[in-house]
Amino acid sequence: MYANKSKNLEKYQKSEGAYNFEKPGNQIISGILKELERSMRIVADSIDKTKEWKPEKKDLEIKNKHFTKSLTAIYALQTSLTFDRDSKIAINLFQLYEYCRQQLIKGYSKKVVEGIIKAANAIKNILQSFEESFNNA
Repeated sequence: MYANKSKNLEKYQKSEGAYNFEKPGNQIISGILKELERSMRIVADSIDKTKEWKPEKKDLEIKNKHFTKSLTAIYALQTSLTFDRDSKIAINLFQLYEYCRQQLIKGYSKKVVEGIIKAANAIKNILQSFEESFNNA
């Protein structure tokens, strides 16, 4: 199971490699958060489109692609946390990312978008706070 996650993380890093080339860690995290929010919203939109009896193949492919991309981004964010220092913040972020993961899986399997949208909004708030803190530093 972890081998697949490592491969997915590696693929995600390679696909985002051009975007993240020689950027500081905070910009990488910011980029992953932006992409996570975007992908989660695409998953929610795609779930709405694929609720019909015979959805189009391209809509299913988009939903599947962004579902996988979202889960990979969450895994990358969770593994980037450092629990040695500021462990309270790290624990809270880990729990938030885990909430997002659970809402994605629930929404994907049960075709429910409300939880995914709430999770995407939470990621948006984290991203705004993250960017504000680095702009003010």
